[in-house]
Amino acid sequence: MITATKNLSTEAMSKILEGKNNEYSLLYFPFHGVVAALRAMLAMSGANVTFIQPNDWPVEKNETQFGHMPVLYETDPTTKKTLELTELSVLEEHIGRKFDFLGSNAWESNQILAYNSSTQSLFDKFVTLVIRTSPELRETMREAFVNDFIGGWAKFHERNLQDNIAGGISKQGYYMGEKLSLADLKTVMVVPMMRKLSGDRFISEEKTPGILKVCEMVEADERYKKWTASDDLKLFNEVTKQRFGIFGI
Repeated sequence: MITATKNLSTEAMSKILEGKNNEYSLLYFPFHGVVAALRAMLAMSGANVTFIQPNDWPVEKNETQFGHMPVLYETDPTTKKTLELTELSVLEEHIGRKFDFLGSNAWESNQILAYNSSTQSLFDKFVTLVIRTSPELRETMREAFVNDFIGGWAKFHERNLQDNIAGGISKQGYYMGEKLSLADLKTVMVVPMMRKLSGDRFISEEKTPGILKVCEMVEADERYKKWTASDDLKLFNEVTKQRFGIFGI
């Protein structure tokens, strides 16, 4: 486990965070979980990134800020001083802002984070209601999740995508602006799972062309294609399927 540098001033830590050539290590289990979009941003950034996993998490968790993952270690390559950063939403915003996944202005950043939060909320409900429920209740809770949440998410996201395009504030295939963002990445991570659960009931070419265009644009991005072909992602795919079966991405 990596140990953060102690007794640094806030000014010194801020200077490290501003570094353009920092090294990154993301600590999380070797499955997708909540970090799929964060991993993609890090991999697509071109930065020096290593994806690591705990050796003995019940012991190691006591050394982290809040006792859970993901944890991002950011190191200044010159001084070798390392910061420990935590909380998924904070990490996504930090990396998204640093590597240009949060749009081109304050309004775009605000909206990208809002769409990202909405999609993360859908995924979190899936984990709570389906993955973490007892096996004997899982199918019942799965159907309840499909009926109560996927349709609403698809309806509002599709409406917003179409409104953004019609209003001239988004290019077709992106939530905001004219370039790939964190919101687009989060959607492409979640949509395959939601379609696996619900078929074409809520997400389809006919019902949600905007959402599927987002997925198409992300999957056509050369940086993303390089990431999907990597050994790291192949490992995460395999472990996710082995651990979660039909619920794996």
